Formats: sequence, structure tokens, C-alpha cells
Amino acid sequence: MASGYNVLQTSDLFSEKFYNDMNIEYDDLSNYKQQCDTLILSEKNKNEVKEICKKYLRYLDKNKTAWNVVNPKYDVCILLNYWIYYKLAYYFGLNNTDDINKAFGSFQYLWSYSMSPLNITLYSEKCKPNFELVKYHDWQKRKELYDYCVNYDSIKLTVEYYKPECQKYYKYIEEKSSIYDHFEELCNSGGSDCPHFYNNCKDYNPKIVLSKLACHGDMEAEKSRAIAEASRQDQGIESHSHGSDVAGLAASSEPEETPQTSEIGKKVANSVLGVAPVLLTATALYRYTPIGSWIRNLSGNTINSISGMGGGEIEEFLPSSHESGDMLFGDTQNYISYQPM
Repeated sequence: MASGYNVLQTSDLFSEKFYNDMNIEYDDLSNYKQQCDTLILSEKNKNEVKEICKKYLRYLDKNKTAWNVVNPKYDVCILLNYWIYYKLAYYFGLNNTDDINKAFGSFQYLWSYSMSPLNITLYSEKCKPNFELVKYHDWQKRKELYDYCVNYDSIKLTVEYYKPECQKYYKYIEEKSSIYDHFEELCNSGGSDCPHFYNNCKDYNPKIVLSKLACHGDMEAEKSRAIAEASRQDQGIESHSHGSDVAGLAASSEPEETPQTSEIGKKVANSVLGVAPVLLTATALYRYTPIGSWIRNLSGNTINSISGMGGGEIEEFLPSSHESGDMLFGDTQNYISYQPM
């Protein structure tokens, strides 16, 4: 998307405001210490779990009116449960499910003791830790889905009455497509693992709501421009790569000299140079010295073999005196003369 668009801050979302408020270190948290000390906990992260407990009890104590809303748009207890479980996962690590579940279960025993000094016993029944929300391996996706559902109504109102904010919320909604794909497959199969709040969120599916936003046309046009630009860049890279390949092919057509090929070349050259003097000497003796005349008289100028020392023969070495001389010298007789000693 274009860099000119506003960036969505998590603090703009209702669910994130709720979680941020829960994380505040209020001065009166010590008022809930006595009750949280009753938790049965292991030594591992014991103090951190107690801090979560204090903040949880404080919310119940300070927000009693939250439970008096008739037909609320969202269930604050679901948010509280996800906040508790998320904080425990943060301290114990996502993979330490046993430790997380033991600590989460310990919160249920808070109601086994008198809470009259806090005067929140009545409200505690409204929101107890609920394993049915967090027992699934995809609990993070469930939390993300519910957070989005809680946020959508306020997003819709903001976009309708303040259109410059549309672009940043458009991207946030679009990113939830994969979450809906996940739960559509899960819930349409009719299994019992479908979140009980899914039906309340179905109408907020990005496939349904994105096209209704005022900035939909602008965002789709921007997306098309981005795709076209990426395609042009890819074509440019491909063209450059093809040109490099051709240049590389042309260069590779030239034989590369290596230590091995260089040595072979030297050996071939030495062999040729070694044979050349023998040929030159034999031809010169034959054509320009008395030995040559003597040989021609013996053979009748049609010699087919030359006897060497030791009795060996070099057969068919010189098919004719004229051909053998011209082969190496051409018109050399014009330049070389025999001077008897």
C-alpha cells in the first residue's frame, strides 16, 4: 500500500485497549494480595502468576457494571479468559502447556474461599476461568477471531463517519481472511470444535465487509498498481538475467586454458619440433648433397624406402622427391644452395 496511508496502531482497537488496561500496574493491586496468596502454585513463575491474579480480581472489583449490561455486543469474560491464558503462556512459554493449564486451573480455586472483604463474590460467578475457551491447540486463532469481532463494530462506525481512517482499517480487516478460512473449514464440517461465538462473527467476514467500505475502490486500484509494478520489475530482472546468460555462453565457448591443457600443448609442440629437424635433415640431404644424387642413382629417382642405421626401414616416408621437398620447403630451392667443401 502507499506510504501515505495512516498506520493502524493497536491502541486504536477496543480489544487492545482492554488488554493494555489489564496490564497496568495500579497502585492498589496490593489490596488483592491476600486472596491471591491462597493460590496453589508451583515455585516456577509463582510471583508472576500472583500478579496476574491481582489484576484479574481488581477488574472484577472495579468494573461491576460490566455485568449489568443487557444483551451486550461482546462478552468481557471471554476477553478476561484470553488475557489470563495469554499472560500465562508469555511467562511459561507457549509449548509448556502443562504448566500453563495448572496455573490457569488454580484460578478456579479462588472462589473456594471467602471473598467478602472484597465484596466481589457475586461478580466472580459471572466470570470464572473457562477451560472450554482455551483447551484447543488453536486457542490463539480463536482469541484473534474474537478480538476482531469485538473490534469490528467500532471500526465500522469510525470508517463511516471519518473516511480518512478507512485505509488503515481496510488492511486490518483484510488480514483476517486467513482466520475466517480456518474456522469456515472447521465449522462447516459440523464438528464440536467450532467456537461457540463463531456464528456471531460470520457477518464480519472480510469477504463480505471489505467491498462495503468507502475506500474499497481506491484500495483495489492501489493493489492493481502494486501488482503491475511488481510484474514490470520481475520482467526487468528476467531480461537482465537472460542477457547475462548469453554473455556467459559466449564467454564459455572459448576454450579455457588450464594447467593440464597448457602442458598438453607444450608436449604436442615439442613433439612437432622434435620431428621437424629430422624431416628437414632428410630432405636437405636428399635434394642438396651428393648423398642425394647417389641415392637417386641407386633407386632410379623412385625411392620407396630409406634404410637407416641398424637395418630399420622408414617405408613410404618420401613418396617422391618433388613432393617431399615441396611439402616442407615450397620454393626453398631458390634460397638454399649446396656449397661443396
